[in-house]
Amino acid sequence: MVSLVSEFLGGGTESVVSCIEWTLAHLIIQPDIQHKLRREIISFSGVTSPAAAAAPYLRAVILESLRLHPPVPLTMRHVTSPRALEDVLSLQPAGDGVRVHFILGRIGRDGEEWRDPDEFRPERFVAGGEAEGVGPLPGPKEVRMMPFGAGRRFCPGMGLGMTHATLFVAALVRGFEWSPAAAGEGGGVDLTEVDGFFKMMRTPLRARATPRHDDARPRMT
Repeated sequence: MVSLVSEFLGGGTESVVSCIEWTLAHLIIQPDIQHKLRREIISFSGVTSPAAAAAPYLRAVILESLRLHPPVPLTMRHVTSPRALEDVLSLQPAGDGVRVHFILGRIGRDGEEWRDPDEFRPERFVAGGEAEGVGPLPGPKEVRMMPFGAGRRFCPGMGLGMTHATLFVAALVRGFEWSPAAAGEGGGVDLTEVDGFFKMMRTPLRARATPRHDDARPRMT
């Protein structure tokens, strides 16, 4: 029971927190993307689920963050037949029950699948971009990113996690101007990753959040 509760609490909170932290870090480093995202968010009357679903650049920002920094560093699957491992990974056949670990971050940064794979560029996910139509779950014929796993055992909380991360980022960007913290306050953004049960920042994000007085308080529904 304890492990089950821990799994639900971790999957429902830490994965979303990780996504939000990484997203804000990139928006601080690239203020032009932050401003572009804010303009789209302000065009809606409030930070609501329907509005977020209709905000293509907001979705692109979240997907790009998940591509670079999937909340869980790796996922594991069991081989069901020797042929399955040979077909999928082009490796030597192995016996049934062999465990295969997929390092999710490397999939999203594969230079054969992505142009400038280490660059944070949400435009790749909008119409006309190289990843137009690519979502948090891989398609049936190609795997370009899989932050929530894939197949029948993909994360069941994917939809809820995407909604939470999207709404929180929208509210934070609409309500505040985000910039690096002052030098004496631990300023600077360190994008070095630390892999534990979740993919976290080696140096926790410290930022300066300046309230935007020219805009009404963001509403989340």
